[in-house]
Amino acid sequence: MIFSGLRTRRIAMMIATALATFSINTADAQVLGPVSPVPASTAISDVSRMAFQMAAEGRLGDVFRQVRGLASEAPNANPGLATLSRDIEQYQTNQQQQEQRQLTEYQKKLEELHKNIDDGKLRDALTSAVEAHDLALDRQKLLNDPKVVELVTRAEAEAAAHEENAQWLKALALYRGLELLYENQRKYTDHLKRVGRHVALLRLYAPEQLFEQYKKEAAELGDPEPEPWNFEDDRWERKLRGIEMPMLTEALALGAHRHVERNHSFEDLIIGGIDAVKDLFETDGLEKTFPTLADKDKATKFVDYLDTVRLSLAKRETPMGRSEAINVLARLQQQNLATVNLPEAVFVHELGDGAMDQLDQFSVFIWPHEVERFERTTKGKFTGVGIQITLIDRQLTVVTPLEGTPAHAAGIKPGDQIVTIDGKSTVGIDLESAVDKITGPEDTKVTLGVKTPGKDKARDVPLIRKSIHITSVKGWRRKADDNGKWDYYIDPALKIGYLRMTTFGPDTADELDAAVQSMIDDHGINGLIFDLRFNPGGRLDAAVGVSNRFLNSGTIVSTTQQLLTGRPWSAQADATHTFDDFPVIVLINKGSASASEIVSGALQDHKRALLVGERSYGKGSVQNLFRLGDDNAYLKLTTQYYKLPHGQIIHHRPDAKDWGVHPDVPVHMTDQQVADLLEARLVLDVLRADGDHFDPNAILRNRNNDEDGDDVDKKAEGDADKLPPVKSPDEILSRGLDPQLDTALLLLKTRLLGDPRS
Repeated sequence: MIFSGLRTRRIAMMIATALATFSINTADAQVLGPVSPVPASTAISDVSRMAFQMAAEGRLGDVFRQVRGLASEAPNANPGLATLSRDIEQYQTNQQQQEQRQLTEYQKKLEELHKNIDDGKLRDALTSAVEAHDLALDRQKLLNDPKVVELVTRAEAEAAAHEENAQWLKALALYRGLELLYENQRKYTDHLKRVGRHVALLRLYAPEQLFEQYKKEAAELGDPEPEPWNFEDDRWERKLRGIEMPMLTEALALGAHRHVERNHSFEDLIIGGIDAVKDLFETDGLEKTFPTLADKDKATKFVDYLDTVRLSLAKRETPMGRSEAINVLARLQQQNLATVNLPEAVFVHELGDGAMDQLDQFSVFIWPHEVERFERTTKGKFTGVGIQITLIDRQLTVVTPLEGTPAHAAGIKPGDQIVTIDGKSTVGIDLESAVDKITGPEDTKVTLGVKTPGKDKARDVPLIRKSIHITSVKGWRRKADDNGKWDYYIDPALKIGYLRMTTFGPDTADELDAAVQSMIDDHGINGLIFDLRFNPGGRLDAAVGVSNRFLNSGTIVSTTQQLLTGRPWSAQADATHTFDDFPVIVLINKGSASASEIVSGALQDHKRALLVGERSYGKGSVQNLFRLGDDNAYLKLTTQYYKLPHGQIIHHRPDAKDWGVHPDVPVHMTDQQVADLLEARLVLDVLRADGDHFDPNAILRNRNNDEDGDDVDKKAEGDADKLPPVKSPDEILSRGLDPQLDTALLLLKTRLLGDPRS
C-alpha cells in the first residue's frame, strides 16, 4: 500500500507526524563559512568554557569557527586542538554533502509531484508531496504551491468519495498521506480515526474479508501480493473471551469521574459507545461473521433504537448518575438481544472502545487477551527463550539472541529462521502471535524448528522458558572479546561515554549506575552523551531515579493534581545517588516521549545538560491502571499531566500551540536519515559469535509490512540496495549518518579542551 514505508519510519520515531528536515539555519550557515582569525584575547579555556552556552544561544557556528581559528593561529596550543579542528572540518563537509543531496532529492520529488498531478496519478502525487515536504527547506512555500493546493483538494474529495462507498482502504491511504503532509496540525486525525475503525472492525471480526481487500488493492497498484495472514490466531472468539458488561460499567464510572479533564459525563461516554456500535452496521463484510447484521428489519429496528437513545442523551440537561447509566446500558443490551443478538463480548467491546475514544488516545481498555502482553511490556522482563525476532522476506527470523538466555545457550544465531513453533508452521504468522506462542510460563518447554540459511533441513531446538531481563541501557559498541558486553566509550582517548537508553523499566536506574561505574572503573569519565532518541518512555519511578543520578536537589517533575486528594504531586532530587558533575549532552527527537521527556526536561531546566536534536513527542500525561471485573482486565486512564521544574506542561493537548521538550541546539534529520540510522544501529546491536550467518542487507531490505498490513514500499526497497552496510559504529560518525550525534560529540570535545583531566 502507498505510504507504508513513510508511515513505518514515523512509527519508528513514535510519531504519527512527519519529521523535520535537516536544513541549514542561520547558525549552520556560519559553520559553513570561512575560518576567521580569532582575536588574541580569545583563549582555548574561554572557548571551552562558553561552548555550551554559545551553542544554546544559536551560535553553534561561532563555537566551531573559533575552534578552527585557534587551530590555525596556534596549532600547538593544545594537543587535541588540531584533531578537533579536523573533526569539525569533516563535519562541515558532511553537512555540505547532505545539503546538496537533500536539494537534489527535493528537486527530483518536486518534478515527480508535478508530473503525477498532470498525469492524474493522485496517489503517486500525494506520495511525492509527502516526500518533498520532508526535504523542503521552506515547507509552507511548498504547501502554498498551487499544484499542491489542487492536489490536496482533489485528494480530500476522492477520500470522501471512497469513504461514502465503503472503500475503506482507499480512503485510509489518502487520509494518511494528507495527515503526513500537514504534520503536527492534526487536520485529518478525525478522518483517520473514523475510517480506521472500519478497517479495525474487519481486522478483528472478518480478517479473511480484509485480506481479500488488501490483495485487491495490491493488484490495482501493481504491488506484490501481501503475505498471508494466520487466520487461526485472529479469531475474535479467542480475543474477546472473558469480556463482560460489569467491566464496562466500572470503566464508565472511572472515565466520568477521574479523567484529567473532568469534563466527560456518562452521557458523553455512552454516546461514543453507541456510535462505535453503529459502525458495525456500516462495515460491509461483517455480516459474514454476524449474519443477523444482514437482516434488514432487525438491523433497522436496533439502529433506530440506538439513535433514539443517543438523541435523548444528547438533550439531557442534568448529569446522569452511575445507576442510571447502568440502566441505559442494560436496556441497550436487552434491545440487542431482542433484535440482532450480537454476542455480549462483541457488544461490550465496541461500546467500551467507543466510550474511551471520547477521552484521549492514551485512555484505553486492556482487555483480557491483552493483559499478558501488556504486563510483559511494563515489567522490564518476561518469561521466554530470549530472542529478538522480525519478519524478513515473509519468514520469521532471528535478529539476535539476548545474552545469557536459553536461546543464546542453545546456539541460536542471528539470521536463523524459525519455521515451526511446537510443530506448527509459522507461515503467515504475525510478530505478536509469534511472541505469544514463544513466551509462556517459566520452566515450561517450547520447541522451535530452526533452519539455518544454506542448510537443507531445519532442526528442532527444545528450550525451557526462563525469566528474561530486558536490558534498557546500551553502549557504543559490542566488545568482541567479552561475550558481547557493551563498550560505553565513544571516544576512549577523551573518556567520553555514550549511553543509549531504550526504555524506562524497573531496573533502568540500576543499569545506568552499572554502566557509569564500568567507565569509572576502566578509565574514568570526562563527559557523557546520553541518547534518549526513539525512547517511548516507561515507568515514572525509573524517570525519577535516572534524573536523580544527575541532579542533587530541586524538583524533578510534578503533576497538575493528585488523583484522589486534588493536591499536586512532585518528586524531589537528593544527593543519595548523584553522579560526579561531568558535562552531559542529551539527545532527543520526536521519538522521545513520556519518561524521556521528564528526564531531558528536568536536566535542561536545572541546566545540568545541554539538549541536542529535535523537539520531543509531547506525551506528558499520567495513566493510572484500574482493575476491572474479576481482575481480568484493566482500564488505563489518563488522570494527570506532568509538569517540568519550571512549570511547563509537556503534553500535546488538543489545540496546543506548544508542547514537548525543545532542544537547546536544534539539529534536524530527514526521514531517510532517520531510517538509515535506525537500520545501522539494528545491525550493530546484534550479538555475534564465530560462525554467524547474519546478513545485514536483509535488515536493510526489510521495509515490509507494517501493522496494518501495508505492502513493501518500492522506493524504500530500492534505496536500501544503495546503502552499504555499516560494519562498525565508528562508520556512523565517519560517514555523517547521525548529524545529531556528530554535533553532540564535537560540542563535548570542545567543552573538554580546557579540562586538565582530558
